[in-house]
Amino acid sequence: MSSRAFITGVEGLMLNANERAFIRAADPWGFILFKRNIDTPEQVRVLIRELRDMVGWKAPVLIDQEGGRVQRLGPP
Repeated sequence: MSSRAFITGVEGLMLNANERAFIRAADPWGFILFKRNIDTPEQVRVLIRELRDMVGWKAPVLIDQEGGRVQRLGPP
């Protein structure tokens, strides 16, 4: 079976056991964070570190923040 490049998100502020198992098995190309994944700068750093550790490389992390009229994330 050939692998596909895809980006995945996670449910909350930290990884749960099901997400860890999925990420290990599926080996996504990168990740996307939404408002539900962001609380404090330190929490985001920890989450990104964990996500990247799961895939074993510095995978891209995207943010669902278009700017303009659509601003899902509040000010820093």
